Amino acid sequence: MVRSSLLWIIISVTICTQCRYGENEMPSRPNVLFIAVDDLRPELGCYGATHVSTPNFDRLAEMSTLFTQAYCQQAVCAPSRNSIMTGLRPDAMGIYNLYTFFRKQVPGVTTLPQHFKNNGYFTERIGKIYHTGHGNLDDSLSWSQPAAKLWRPEIVTRGDTVGLERDFPAINEKKLPFYRSSQPEKNMSDVVSTDYAVKRLGQLKDTAFFFAVGFSKPHLPFVAPAKYWDLYNPGKIEIPSRTVPEGMPGVALHQFGELRKYHGIPEDGPLDDETSRNLIHGYYAAVSLVDAQIGKLLQAIEDNDLLDNTIIVLWGDHGWKLGDYGGWCKHTNFEVDTRVPLFIMNPKDRAGQKSNSIAELVDLYPTICDLANLPLPDHLEGQSLIPILKDPTAKVKEVALSQYPRGKSLGYDRKNEWMGYSLKSGNLRFTRWQKYENPNEVLAMELYDHSSGPVAIKNLAIDSNYTRDLERMNNLLNQELSKYHRHKPEKSD
Repeated sequence: MVRSSLLWIIISVTICTQCRYGENEMPSRPNVLFIAVDDLRPELGCYGATHVSTPNFDRLAEMSTLFTQAYCQQAVCAPSRNSIMTGLRPDAMGIYNLYTFFRKQVPGVTTLPQHFKNNGYFTERIGKIYHTGHGNLDDSLSWSQPAAKLWRPEIVTRGDTVGLERDFPAINEKKLPFYRSSQPEKNMSDVVSTDYAVKRLGQLKDTAFFFAVGFSKPHLPFVAPAKYWDLYNPGKIEIPSRTVPEGMPGVALHQFGELRKYHGIPEDGPLDDETSRNLIHGYYAAVSLVDAQIGKLLQAIEDNDLLDNTIIVLWGDHGWKLGDYGGWCKHTNFEVDTRVPLFIMNPKDRAGQKSNSIAELVDLYPTICDLANLPLPDHLEGQSLIPILKDPTAKVKEVALSQYPRGKSLGYDRKNEWMGYSLKSGNLRFTRWQKYENPNEVLAMELYDHSSGPVAIKNLAIDSNYTRDLERMNNLLNQELSKYHRHKPEKSD
């Protein structure tokens, strides 16, 4: 009787697994190459940007499912990356800043690579995966071994990687925000990380691995060798309109302090055309530098016969304003800040497909676990994107939820006055600014129509013709917050 029951359980599990993965798609132990790119907006060839040279991003897109409506949970490095790696939204951790190590808030949480490690995978990272600046830390529990210390005597060392681009001349003790480097390309930190990753892929090819590679560019300062600058004609670079949306509340935009610390950037006010064009040029050059590194990784996957058994996921941690609305950097809830590039290459799925379905970066944890046939931890707040990988027209959610704080402490501690919660649904983006400690007190609302592109021209929340849309989006936001709002994080003893 016991044997019969056990046999029935085994048969049932087998049938369920076959139904889940389909014929000829029985789960194995696929590898995972997990690629993060800092400050990368979806302005790439494969996203329709013909003015940007990104042949290797485009090559990856031909192998992948490309998500055209993927969104981060908060448009700043640490909270976004914490959310991706833990599967928790910012409110669940109570972290909205660059400084708080997530283990102080949720010490017992199992991270994505930690979950793979616990299930027999070798996990390693090189470059920026967690945000480790500003006193924040890497997470030792996530990795089978610490990140490699990469250095050579002829180049400047910094932390666990290197970067001659961090040591270029300063003027009046301020760094330049953009720089055409004459130094050897091999000394760029992202190139050093890539060369190490290529070597490790060859060494790990007979091991089930979760290998994370993080690129620091195109983060400021925009540094790249001259050959990447020469891909672009500065005379053809367009400067976005500095006009803010009509009726936009003041709390929505910010003063891009991240950029103002650099030489040649005024302490306040807009940037002139020459500075704007140089910054955009430098950003594009840095993107093309990273593109070349993506090409090396893809070639290493092919050269080591890993293509048929490796899941490749590439994501940007948030968007970036390149003069849009006269603003720069991230730190807002606008479409250009929250929308991100997302590629998922699963060898068993159809390649070269695009999906307009909503996706969130918090969905990566359950998706990658499903692709590797690992059980899902109970704490996850995202949803698996597997149905979209099978059918790009499928939908797993109606909205994407992002947020950004404003207040006395500029969002860097729990004394925030206001939290802006932002939803993307269809062509509409809705943001509600509410008191952090009293959600019923609403400061302002925004409603933008993005049917014509990522830059809005009018806040429709002040237009009586959109009353029903405003009410619908308000209700949708209430529903989302009721699911996730302020989960109690685990506290350490």
